[in-house]
Amino acid sequence: MTDSERYHFFDPKQCKLCGECLSRCPELSLPLNVAKEEKAKINQGNISNWLSRACTGCFNCDFYCPNEANPCETIVHHWWEEYQRRGLLERARYFLPLEPKTFRSYVIERLPQDEKAKLASWDDSSICEEFIYPGCNVCTMPYLTDTSLLPGLPIRGGLDWCCGETFFRMGYYDLAEAQGKRMQARFGDMRAKKVLMMCTAGTVLFTRVMPERFGIRFDAEFEPLVRYLWDGLESGRIKVENKLGFRATIQDSCYSKFLEPDYIELPRRILQRIGIEVVEMPRSKETMVCCGIGAGFSIESNYNPFYLTRSSLKRLREAKQTGADILCVYCAGCLQMLGVGGLFYPGSPEIYHLLELVQLATGEEPKRRTKQRAKTMFSGVVVNQFPKLLSRSRFFPEPVEQTLSPK
Repeated sequence: MTDSERYHFFDPKQCKLCGECLSRCPELSLPLNVAKEEKAKINQGNISNWLSRACTGCFNCDFYCPNEANPCETIVHHWWEEYQRRGLLERARYFLPLEPKTFRSYVIERLPQDEKAKLASWDDSSICEEFIYPGCNVCTMPYLTDTSLLPGLPIRGGLDWCCGETFFRMGYYDLAEAQGKRMQARFGDMRAKKVLMMCTAGTVLFTRVMPERFGIRFDAEFEPLVRYLWDGLESGRIKVENKLGFRATIQDSCYSKFLEPDYIELPRRILQRIGIEVVEMPRSKETMVCCGIGAGFSIESNYNPFYLTRSSLKRLREAKQTGADILCVYCAGCLQMLGVGGLFYPGSPEIYHLLELVQLATGEEPKRRTKQRAKTMFSGVVVNQFPKLLSRSRFFPEPVEQTLSPK
């Protein structure tokens, strides 16, 4: 079996050409008859550049599909084949996980000393049965963990602790599988039993994508931070001292649909519990759209910064139109993207991570370094990616060498 066959996750036998996937897609919203025609073409490998470019790899269509055919993978598999044939444009290297110089490493080099010290202490693979997993994006924002709301557990993570989500979402399946095996070995060596996940995407990768797509299974139990916060409010472990009185709209994580049935409601319940009125954007919950980073995933984009910025600005405009005072996120990646977009959108709602809002409600003062961090991220893009925008040179990413002992 070839890699292309092994990584073909779309099930053509299950597809009934109903068109629901492309019709309900909040990015495409094709008329049903057009959606049926396009899906028939896609199933035959005839994918137009405009449709490929419009897809953000959010997997909404997998969620909508009434036949569990995994329709998103028809488009992402096309990206996989094109990447194998042509590689990536050089500009994509700056956004690709595990490369030596990326937007994350640029930020980390410029962190304040208190955050550098935190991050340095996290990169520890010694035996640790229970710990907090921050995820790659929190590694650029270690200040988010400076709160008594988190349990008294060690934090373990770093840039090379990537869950593989970006690789999977781009269609670089071999790199996703290789990173999944690395993390399986690492968690096995650590004898991990329970992990508090600050990253919704990582939770889905470790609990669903890796086992279901690649046969990579983890012995640990993974608890999402959002569930931990809600349970704390319900039990009284987290005590609300201040009802905040804001009006907030919510940017949902692309992966929130694939966890427990009520997971997508938990951030809303938390906000309501701490005195915040929730006003929904037209595209939210099960019809949510990406914060902007997904505009870089397609083979036609290769992380074009203008596509990324335009996508984030569109989302900020939707948030502003709700009349909300603030925009709440529970994904640090969304905090990054929308924070950078906010630099170019005066008057957009102030962006808060859900953890910061719960801090305020309990009487803690969050450090609020979002704008400062956004400026650093943008300067890194200008310095390191802009000079390569006109380059047509390409590269083929390689899996990181397996340096961990096998499980």
